[in-house]
Amino acid sequence: MHFRYPLADGVKTAEGKDYIVVATTRPETMLGDTGVAVNPEDPRYKDLIGKEILLPIVDRRIPIVGDEHADMEKGTGCVKITPAHDFNDYEVGKRHQLPMINILTFDANIRDAAEVFNTNGEASDAYATELPAKYHGMERFAARKTIVAEFDELGLLDEIKDHDLTVPYGDRGGVVIEPMLTDQWYVRTAPLAETATKAVEDGEIQFVPKQYENMYFSWMRDIQDWCISRQLWWGHRIPAWYDNDGNVYVGRTEEEVREKNGLAPVVVLRQDDDVLDTWFSSALWTFGTQGWPENTEDLKPSTRQTYW
Repeated sequence: MHFRYPLADGVKTAEGKDYIVVATTRPETMLGDTGVAVNPEDPRYKDLIGKEILLPIVDRRIPIVGDEHADMEKGTGCVKITPAHDFNDYEVGKRHQLPMINILTFDANIRDAAEVFNTNGEASDAYATELPAKYHGMERFAARKTIVAEFDELGLLDEIKDHDLTVPYGDRGGVVIEPMLTDQWYVRTAPLAETATKAVEDGEIQFVPKQYENMYFSWMRDIQDWCISRQLWWGHRIPAWYDNDGNVYVGRTEEEVREKNGLAPVVVLRQDDDVLDTWFSSALWTFGTQGWPENTEDLKPSTRQTYW
């Protein structure tokens, strides 16, 4: 679908139009748009960077940002940015400090009131949270059809084209996977990667054949934090506890948490319901077979060289 997004404050494009056209395969997510991206080198739109559009239906003013994610040769050259419901948009949103608006419930229905967060994941009042009443509780694909119809009624539906794309389906439920914001636990991997990289650079670990070092360094120097929490019914539970005031405590056991933080028995604690990623649990095997958590001889640093 190609939607017309009206420009605010009487601004016009280089062609004299008072709107820009964005293409999307997920019209329902426009309720959570917080920006429109154009390529900073695109002569059609570069003068619009820093201007605003008035988002239809929700009447939200959102900025036009310059970002290379917008491909001048693809679609209309204008990309709607919904940081809370698209992986690429999330990265664009972080680069330009765009708020993130979660419009969906866990049942994939439109929320009555959106959840708004800043790029640090903190609740934000950047925009009003109330969503249009006619969409409250509406199933996402029903909302898709309704939004297209409303754009048509407003005279803002530019055109509809057939488009082939790959849609991710859940292997258990068989339904379309919907990207959305959730709270997760991460391991900061950069310090671990730095140690692992230095071990190869110093010759403590050697690769045979040696050219595999290049692939290893490529992995280690372009590494991202590791999401270790999973919403499963089984596994090693996340070692974190919460009190009724929302404070978070991390420790090996609840007893350790209470002792370390001086928490009285009357303070009610609830352990996180998430479990560790299977690969995190599997990694414990190599330590457990060598005596961990005891500091055995097998776990102590060795002077022998290791070859991979």
